[in-house]
Amino acid sequence: MNIIQLHYLVDVGELGSFTEAAKKNLMTVPAISISISQLEEELEVSLFHRSRKGVTPTPEGKKVIQHAVSILRSIDKMKKDIATLKHRNYGNILISTIPGLVSKIINTMLGFQKNYPYINVQMFEGETTSVVNQVKNGIADMGFVSFSKNQQDPSLNWQPIIRDQAILVVHKSSALRFKRNIPGNEIKDETIVLYNDPYIKMIAEKFLLNDESNRLALVTNNVDGLFQMVTKGNAITIATEYTLNSLPLYIKDELISISINEFTTVPNYLWRITRKDQENSDMIEQFTNHLLSQLT
Repeated sequence: MNIIQLHYLVDVGELGSFTEAAKKNLMTVPAISISISQLEEELEVSLFHRSRKGVTPTPEGKKVIQHAVSILRSIDKMKKDIATLKHRNYGNILISTIPGLVSKIINTMLGFQKNYPYINVQMFEGETTSVVNQVKNGIADMGFVSFSKNQQDPSLNWQPIIRDQAILVVHKSSALRFKRNIPGNEIKDETIVLYNDPYIKMIAEKFLLNDESNRLALVTNNVDGLFQMVTKGNAITIATEYTLNSLPLYIKDELISISINEFTTVPNYLWRITRKDQENSDMIEQFTNHLLSQLT
């Protein structure tokens, strides 16, 4: 017994004719007749009354046809389920990112998993060196870091996500709050807190820390702690625009951003990094596009 025999059986029962069943299936009448006869031999029962007027199912034949219809429906459902599964996306996406992008990635994850519920997205948070190493060592599928072009590791693929610039961030009660842009020599007697990032620290050394009256109080990977020092401790910091924009509104409302003259024209980017020896999956590209819509 096979699926084709069951199809022939149901068609003969519905059409009442070997000839019509043969036409429907583009087969010869003898081929249909032989198939039914083989099925009758296997089941050891007569399935049809044959006459010149056509064929009619025997009582046993009616019961077998009922089972055949049920079996064929189950097979059709199985095929549809398999086709659906083949077009679903399964798997994991492992992302490593600097802290400033965490909230945007979480928002992207929430929307992404509504559209792709069978994709498991995991996120690692760390400073820039850690993110680069996790991607290089295959721990993460992709990473997001803030780098200038001359800092790139040539063993990785670097895709620019957004162009950004460094800004000075102060509390809204700071004496610096009225300045729209500022040169480094105007920053004196300030408490400075920094995010532990090579780009940020490079700017701070050139812009803030060359004046002995300024005091470096904290270098941290904790973004919340960093801006708590600014909002409650009247410290100042350097941040990228996307980091500032990712903060909750109640924190952003307490802050003022000021352009830094020396670094306004220095290009800096948020990059997506991936391994050169591994092709990116479609899901990685889809996630990146979802994230980009959050940032623009």
